[in-house]
Amino acid sequence: MKRTTEKHLPLPASARSTNDALCKRLAEDYPEQFARWLFDVHGPVKVEKTELSRDPIRADAVIFSSDENETLHTEFQTTKKSDVPLPLRFLDYYVGFKRKNPKRRVRQVLVVLKPTAEEIPDRYEDEHTTHRYTVIKLWEQDPAELLRHEGLLPLATLCRAESGEKLLQEVALGIARIQARQGDVLNDARMLAGLRYNKNLVYQILKENDMLEESVVYQDILRKGKRQGVQQEGQTIARLQLERRFGKLSLGVRRQLDRLSVAQLEALCVALLDFQTPQDMQAWFQQQATKL
Repeated sequence: MKRTTEKHLPLPASARSTNDALCKRLAEDYPEQFARWLFDVHGPVKVEKTELSRDPIRADAVIFSSDENETLHTEFQTTKKSDVPLPLRFLDYYVGFKRKNPKRRVRQVLVVLKPTAEEIPDRYEDEHTTHRYTVIKLWEQDPAELLRHEGLLPLATLCRAESGEKLLQEVALGIARIQARQGDVLNDARMLAGLRYNKNLVYQILKENDMLEESVVYQDILRKGKRQGVQQEGQTIARLQLERRFGKLSLGVRRQLDRLSVAQLEALCVALLDFQTPQDMQAWFQQQATKL
């Protein structure tokens, strides 16, 4: 499978803080999605706006509460570098939470965005104290869960991928289906993808004009789908993606599309991300022939 060359360039401090702040904003805008992903919490989640800010530690953080008995604390970090060592920061937060609510459970997660050769500690330790927290290395994570949720789509660009190009194309498909705030999610995805991929590749795949056009068509499909059914909706989406890649489809290919089931249409929308030539598309249809 084709691999996309990744360039890991050093980032200035301002760029690191910008990306960390971007992730914090996403988490505050989509708290239920982040709480489900990071803490396996399902249901309503409240964002606690009050943060610990006593000297010497003044750190941005996202603090959730799922009920009256639990505090969920997460931070996003582009690199390991920090004015205050990360383990000490997490210990300080933990103690601060416990001081305010001694009986309340506290869970903490550190999400590291950019690969590093340095060890990332998951605990604070000294002679008499040990405190642990969870570390998520985004480049090791399966993107499947993040690709399903609008608020997590930008972070999916930094997940594990055998083909960076394919991953960005999957992100682009997800963004194209967003009804509102599409431009914001697109810009966020571009910014985070720039931590990992060449800028030209990012803008080649995450193209605003194409997405806006597809989004208009997609929303029209959703409206019509209420009358014409899910299958026709899937046929139209698959056709749009194939024509975007290979140009206008022949009558024979369109007839083959018409005979696909909903499950096969869903499979096609994933498989076409790997198609390099029209012959790849025909080979896929031939493989499906016994199921048509």
